[in-house]
Amino acid sequence: MLNFAVSLQSSIPAYEQIKEQIKKRIISGELKDGETLPSMRMLARDLKVSIITTTRAYADLENEGLISTVQGRGCFVNALPKEIVRKQYINDIDASLSNAVIKGKAAGLSLAELLQKLEDKFNECD
Repeated sequence: MLNFAVSLQSSIPAYEQIKEQIKKRIISGELKDGETLPSMRMLARDLKVSIITTTRAYADLENEGLISTVQGRGCFVNALPKEIVRKQYINDIDASLSNAVIKGKAAGLSLAELLQKLEDKFNECD
């Protein structure tokens, strides 16, 4: 059973929180091709949100090609195109690099020093 959490106090809309949690699990491989997602009604009940909220999250995921809805059967995870995975990795890298630059500047590193640290980490991962 998948555990989802929604914070109604968050500035991020509930449907977006649900969508991002499912998307992250699909991209990470935790949710696999053909796997059935909880019904919109069940998920809405479990999270104590409206059916409109879960319907919006699932519709957005379907529009992104991550899931498919089969009338009367439910919602299923689609096989993930490599370009979607690549795009997600690039987004993650951008966020990590932004964080590294902020921390590097706070530590007083020059661009050359920061680039050297990146090169060292890159070479460690061979």
